[in-house]
Amino acid sequence: MNKLTLSIAILAATNAMVESVVAQDSSTLEEITIVGSKATLISAIEKQRESNSLISVVDSDAMGSFADTTAAEAIRRLPGISIENDQSEGRYVTIRGLSSDLNSIAVNGASMVAPENGRSVMLDGLPTELLDSITVAKSLTPDMDSDSIGGRVDFKTKKPLELDDRLLALKVQNNFGQYAAEKLNPKLALTYGDKINDMAAHVLGVTYSSKDIVAFNNETGFGWEDGALNDDYEMRYYELTRERLGITYDVDFLLDDDRLFANLFWNQYNDSELRWKDEYGDIGDQVISTSENGMVVNEIKHDAETRVREETRTIAAFNLGYETAVSGWFVDTMVSYSFAEEDDSNNAEANFRTKYRNDEKITTINWADSQRPYLTPADASLYDPAEMGFDGFEVTANVSQDSEVAFVFNAEKEFDFGVIKTGVKVKSREKDVDDYIIVYDGWGDNTLADMNPQTNSDWFFADQTFSQQADPSLVWAMKDQVDEMDVDFEDDISRDFTTTEDIFAAYVQNTYTWDKGVVVGGMRYEDTSVDSQAHDQVTLAQTTASSDHSFFAPSVNVKYFFNDQLQLRAAIWKGLSRPGFAKTAPKLNVDYDDGGARVSGSAGNPLLKPYEAVNYDLSIEFYGEGMTFISAGLFRKDIKNAIYPTIQENATILGIAFNDGVETWINSGDSTIDGFELNGQYGWDNGIYVAANMTLTDGESSFAVEDDKSFTTPFRKLADEAANISIGYDKGPWDVRVAANYRSEYLDWLADENGSIDDLSENNIRWVDAYVQVDLTAKYKVNEALSIKFEAVNLGNRAEYYYWGDDSQLSQYDIFGKNYSLGMTYSF
Repeated sequence: MNKLTLSIAILAATNAMVESVVAQDSSTLEEITIVGSKATLISAIEKQRESNSLISVVDSDAMGSFADTTAAEAIRRLPGISIENDQSEGRYVTIRGLSSDLNSIAVNGASMVAPENGRSVMLDGLPTELLDSITVAKSLTPDMDSDSIGGRVDFKTKKPLELDDRLLALKVQNNFGQYAAEKLNPKLALTYGDKINDMAAHVLGVTYSSKDIVAFNNETGFGWEDGALNDDYEMRYYELTRERLGITYDVDFLLDDDRLFANLFWNQYNDSELRWKDEYGDIGDQVISTSENGMVVNEIKHDAETRVREETRTIAAFNLGYETAVSGWFVDTMVSYSFAEEDDSNNAEANFRTKYRNDEKITTINWADSQRPYLTPADASLYDPAEMGFDGFEVTANVSQDSEVAFVFNAEKEFDFGVIKTGVKVKSREKDVDDYIIVYDGWGDNTLADMNPQTNSDWFFADQTFSQQADPSLVWAMKDQVDEMDVDFEDDISRDFTTTEDIFAAYVQNTYTWDKGVVVGGMRYEDTSVDSQAHDQVTLAQTTASSDHSFFAPSVNVKYFFNDQLQLRAAIWKGLSRPGFAKTAPKLNVDYDDGGARVSGSAGNPLLKPYEAVNYDLSIEFYGEGMTFISAGLFRKDIKNAIYPTIQENATILGIAFNDGVETWINSGDSTIDGFELNGQYGWDNGIYVAANMTLTDGESSFAVEDDKSFTTPFRKLADEAANISIGYDKGPWDVRVAANYRSEYLDWLADENGSIDDLSENNIRWVDAYVQVDLTAKYKVNEALSIKFEAVNLGNRAEYYYWGDDSQLSQYDIFGKNYSLGMTYSF
């Protein structure tokens, strides 16, 4: 493999380089009194240096030194980290190319649960102002939960007992979006901490922000054949206000030699969104002529859809812990509760449609610009609101709740042969999804012309015409007019499901230290029991499923010191990632054709096995004077049971023998991911510094369809390349940074419109295009108490692009614009 060969060569060269540097006393690092960005980089590297496992760290002040809005954005500059965006903000974290549902997230040690229907934890609802530090563990030790094959992200709030003086800081900021520049976007954050008495202290953090986002979108469904658009094309306009409110409270009590602590984290954000969708369908049904860059058709369907919604997402965690010493053992216990909810129950969506056939409306479609196609009708009445009749009104009420209660007990004692640590953890998690939908039709002779049609004057894509859309206020008012309509479709239970997951874990580990290194080794055992309830979507009868899984996770982490500056790390460990809840819920939809001879449909797969991975890590690290640091490492992941959505021609699921295709999820065969990481930073006396890293990965999966058929695909969500570079100036009152983040293309998901997984090809796989973002932060310290900061995000106004198979075949194109902010922080 070329990348791996190159990685080994770079690693060898790096090793030779750092060994040639003259050794120096590492204690000089402790004498450095630098403050600002360089200090945060030094502090983070020191924490990494002291760790007995492979970690990367974002220190407290670093989260305020970059133009980061969300917790996901705060860690994207770490080696091996990239993020997935939503509405221009970082939402999900990818570690070493592995998607967010293969990683675990914790706040103060409490596992975070997911507001959506899967396991991916949304981090755009986690403001950086509420956090003190972030640690990404890339190798696991036995005392850590095994539920990760990518890595574990641990967010921590401030520790009250570490306060030297009273803490009181106020941050005030305003954001300006390129496409929403006329609106104010305030952000306020207040942090207070102090000692209650000689034996107790507490810290309170409160943050509020409001942000207006405007986005422009071009999109197709799976609608390309032989390089020609053959299904539907749509333009979307989004206008939303995102409000966040967050609170943290930490309190510590010293009781003689014991410690009692509690911490609370709560955050909620609300999206108030308008979406206008201008859609043109049935494009390929009646084609007059085609060319390389377009076609002429004489049949087209036009839809104008207005959706108004208010969505609320909440995440919370509470911990209560106690630390004491018993007969020479250090004992800590903790009870935790975490909760997440997504409430999308307050919405309204109205659609108006016209369809022209047989030479009534000849339309030319041009896709010379693959990201921004456009159409030109011979007759402009295609856009006439009076010709667009009412086609449907839809209301949904989706509430997804996820909660977990956990108890953990750890005991640790030092012996001649090392430090023994052992413990147990018991946790119970419940995912409850209540998904209701009702669709109305038959609203007299109403047309779009009766809905005070709005012209989207903000639409600016060249050559495109965005047709008039319904007045959002009138669409919202339609909720009070449903008595005038007919019910076309109502479904209040078929998409519901509830899953309970109980886990018991026990572990033992030993940490052995000698003058040349540290070895942490041991074993963790986890037993998982799952019970799930859903419905047959045809008969509405309740369906149930259960499964059990046991997992042994040995691990060894080694740190070896060549000298005071150069150290080698190696690790072998096992991890798992459990299937998403929606994938295993026993939801069933069966169609019987030809008198029952042909059976097709869709089904969840309760028999899915979790991902399991044996992970290998090897790295070398050099710690020089000041902020000088360089590391290089190789890693390998041997993965079993990767999960993919497919259509299986023949399968028996939930007792149903499908023989004509079933949409479901399956486990693939073995997958291997190889990777290389390179990370370094250096600073000069004149205040200029640079920090950079890159990660190269390579992996694929194959899964069987029939005895003689299989399909091979790149490992899902795996970006082969990721790189970050920050160049800054930190001296005197000025602290200025320019940061660039890059990741290569990756497979998003598989699409199969032909009824058989064997028909999948590169042409109908959805890809996410390569992405790079450049941000600027400039901070000026007026005095010891006051600092002023300016931020510019997405300076290149880089769009996000998704495509089908080839980058000439549009799937989705989103542009959000640049974002600027100006603010101040005052410490009292």
